[in-house]
Amino acid sequence: MFLLKDLPQQGILDRFAHKYGSVPHERLSLFLGVMKCGSDLLVELDSFLETFGLTHGRWITLVLLMRERDESARPVDLAAKQGVTRATMTGLLQRLEADGLVARLPDSEDARSVKIRLTTEGEDLLQKIMPEYYRRIGQLMQGIPDEALATTTQIIRQLSADATILSQP
Repeated sequence: MFLLKDLPQQGILDRFAHKYGSVPHERLSLFLGVMKCGSDLLVELDSFLETFGLTHGRWITLVLLMRERDESARPVDLAAKQGVTRATMTGLLQRLEADGLVARLPDSEDARSVKIRLTTEGEDLLQKIMPEYYRRIGQLMQGIPDEALATTTQIIRQLSADATILSQP
């Protein structure tokens, strides 16, 4: 999460560019703005999900199960699709199971494994959340001009595709 609410002004950007190397101000401002926007959206989404007794991680796990044709998946596959470790997924699933939102079932394809399946309670909770979630996303996105959608989408995809540049040695 990007925990910076006060983005730098032009004078600070000039000083840093002189000291650390020149990145065009518009590009640096766009990067910082995208980071702040993503963080702000996650904070607000977490606040919304909290009203349903869920965290972001638990909600995403339920949504991933909902996307499956039979509403079930192996824990290792859920972890990979969510980009978390197996240990993190184990904790998420334990809590969801304790709350009655998912159940563990034997995996018919691999006797050593289990599948996680949405319960009726999990499905019901998602049916409460998703219409309101979609209503709010629609409301949030209505302020984006149609002519800006393609360019904005392209920029975000490019940033996402190149994100590993930040973690390279």
